[in-house]
Amino acid sequence: MATETPQVQKTEQHKLVGFTDAAMNAVTGEMVSSIAETGVKMVEMADDLLQPETLSLLKALPEVAENLERTLMEVKRMEETGVLKSLMQLADMAAAMKGAMTGPMVTDMVEKAIKGVELADSFVQLGAIDLVDGMLTAFHHAQEETKDKEPLSSMQLMRAVTQKETREGMTLMISFLQNLPKQLNK
Repeated sequence: MATETPQVQKTEQHKLVGFTDAAMNAVTGEMVSSIAETGVKMVEMADDLLQPETLSLLKALPEVAENLERTLMEVKRMEETGVLKSLMQLADMAAAMKGAMTGPMVTDMVEKAIKGVELADSFVQLGAIDLVDGMLTAFHHAQEETKDKEPLSSMQLMRAVTQKETREGMTLMISFLQNLPKQLNK
């Protein structure tokens, strides 16, 4: 390899000095500030990345990569089918409802819930569960008995009215119908 002559070296140095001067003359204060801000941000990011929490997360990433991939695929599927959008809208609605609720509204809702629990307790104490169960059982038996049968004739209806069980049922129904308006108009 040939050595450079001092004249060639001086020419190269002169070109380098000229380039450096041109670069320095082209740099503005704003450019220096921008470069300094970018440098500070890079140092801050590096500092954030070197935190113990970030490093432990990066170390755990290979272990959870498969689960993370499945989760991301599920989220993608939910987004494609519109479920994710619906969930987001539901969450927005719940947040809006929560924000719109006032103290009196919450109090009113709690009072209604308490009344509902008291009503349910009253039903249980009055034997409503057994009563409803009996009514459903009777209705089911009636369906089974009348399945594929012709309706009763007038004579058969008159004969059925003479049976004690029929009269007891009709008496209960008539009493219920007579008491219903009184209770509803309270």
